[in-house]
Amino acid sequence: MRVFIGPLEVAGIAAGLARGLRAHGHEADLVLAYSHPFAYGGAGDHGRVAGWWARAGCWRQALPRSQPLRKAFAFGLQQLLGWAVLAWAARRYDAFVFLYGETITNTSIELRLLRWLGRRTVVVFVGSDSRPPYVDGGWFPADRPFDARTAARAARRQRAKVQRLERGAGVCVNAPATGHFHARRFVHWLALGIPREVPAVPPASAPRPSLRALHSPSHPVLKGTARIRAAVQALRERGVPVELATVEGRPNAEVLAALADCDLVLDQLYSDTPMAAFATEGASRGRAVLVGGYAARSVAADAARRGLPLPPTAFVEPEAFEPELARLATDADARRRVGDAGRVFVAAHWTPEAVAARLLRIIDGTVPEAWWVEPADVTYLQGCGLSEAVARERVRALVQRCGAGALQLDDKPALRDAFLAFARAGEPV
Repeated sequence: MRVFIGPLEVAGIAAGLARGLRAHGHEADLVLAYSHPFAYGGAGDHGRVAGWWARAGCWRQALPRSQPLRKAFAFGLQQLLGWAVLAWAARRYDAFVFLYGETITNTSIELRLLRWLGRRTVVVFVGSDSRPPYVDGGWFPADRPFDARTAARAARRQRAKVQRLERGAGVCVNAPATGHFHARRFVHWLALGIPREVPAVPPASAPRPSLRALHSPSHPVLKGTARIRAAVQALRERGVPVELATVEGRPNAEVLAALADCDLVLDQLYSDTPMAAFATEGASRGRAVLVGGYAARSVAADAARRGLPLPPTAFVEPEAFEPELARLATDADARRRVGDAGRVFVAAHWTPEAVAARLLRIIDGTVPEAWWVEPADVTYLQGCGLSEAVARERVRALVQRCGAGALQLDDKPALRDAFLAFARAGEPV
């Protein structure tokens, strides 16, 4: 089978899927509309048209917003070339795996055309491409004013995109914590996973007078970097010998080198998943990983109910982040247990070969019933990258300014009403 993977790379997931499919004897090509700034690798040369398309995308991406006419021209050029890429790809590939809510042309006719030609399609959502924007610190960072009308428009577009893709795709993969706008059932994210290589021997951290914690934020405000730094500083002031190393905006090779030279990984403070990409890289190298997030209240029970394996990070609510950091920083045995469990988990469930084997079941249409998530199963409210108080405030502001319909959840009255109650709980008495 020939499989197209693209058009965007997200945290090395696309490259990992391609490696895993090749290990199963399939021809898998990573065809990207842009080069990735963190250089995960894996994209090859797929001929002139795909090359021109990618170069147009890189040009468009590099142009500043202060040059709107040139940016618009680059967008139009890439769109035009995208149709040529689609024509080439439709002839060449048997199956298509699209990431981050993007397809080659980003039009509704594309997926219908591929289905009419008998091509199998899978859309893999990875977070901000489907999460409601009004509870997403990536869309509206916590350190900036919240514009309710802009958020309402963004939510309307987000819902329309998700439902356009699910109507056309054979299968969608998403997490229950980000699946609010689906109208059809989708495959649970934990049933697929993040493909990562596991070193044969975990790297040994060098002896040092103080413990080294590593934090690598792609978006410092979203990841809660300021509070993570404050938590480490509070430990230092209490006499705990710990230092914080940060790697920001650097190629993935440098992040991996830093992981080999640390004792503890601090992923993020407001995550809606127990093991995102950076956490997976840390776990694959036997490092204990600490993650904060309100989804810690429910993710274990959800995974157990479905019989899905739960990534064994130290996943705690944000308020428990500093106490858990203190425990891991002062207890080498606890760090070792979490690190060993994480490495065993990735080696057993999230290697490229293991993830690709499950992807093949999704492509082939042999998805176990336990993997499916019904839209009515989505109950998570706190979002990602925001404190619960800020999330409540933003939902309340959105509803007060634009009405409950702005939540884009009228087709799910129970979830809509839960958001309304969530917002009311934050109102002053």
